[in-house]
Amino acid sequence: MLKHAASNSIADFISVKLCCKAFERASNYVSMEKVGLVPWRKCEKGFQKRCKAANNAEALYRKGMINCFSRRKSESGLRYLKKATEKGHVEAVYTYGIILICLGGELSKQGLRVLSSLHLPKPNEGSSRMIASCRSKTEKFLRCMWVHVALTGPKGICCNCDCDIEEKPNHSTSTECQTWDASNDVGHCCDYCFWDREANLFCSLLRKYLVN
Repeated sequence: MLKHAASNSIADFISVKLCCKAFERASNYVSMEKVGLVPWRKCEKGFQKRCKAANNAEALYRKGMINCFSRRKSESGLRYLKKATEKGHVEAVYTYGIILICLGGELSKQGLRVLSSLHLPKPNEGSSRMIASCRSKTEKFLRCMWVHVALTGPKGICCNCDCDIEEKPNHSTSTECQTWDASNDVGHCCDYCFWDREANLFCSLLRKYLVN
């Protein structure tokens, strides 16, 4: 009954919770699929706040995205994304890892370790549905909010891996947008080069929605 209420009506779910203390911590388990990525209605804001307080992974991810790219609260946003990552939230892992790669230095290495937890198929084995899903949700999220923060893409490293991958973009172009939507079949490349390329594409998407 609780799952049905949460899936069909936020207001109904909140009413159910108020009727029974046993549901007080239920926000940690219910799906947030029917709730807008950026809440506008009072009931949605209250629901997301309860979910965040209960450490719901999706709620932590959403809070992290908003704080990082809309509210200019990068440190707070990264903390929320890290919490969601520790709970295994796929899109949070993707976003958090890429942000760390863009920050460079030792954080870049940490980001690669975070992204390796996704256990993706090797890039030269074909496209990844998981990557496509992460890209899709990222763009959907950015469309819903005011983007005030962009990232600088990684410059790349010399890994001597003889990678067969196109030159990494340094600025936003229509080609980049096409690449974002395209297949992930990039030929033979190592993890460093694959995620370096993905981070640059992620940064290009941010610039696309950046509010001047």
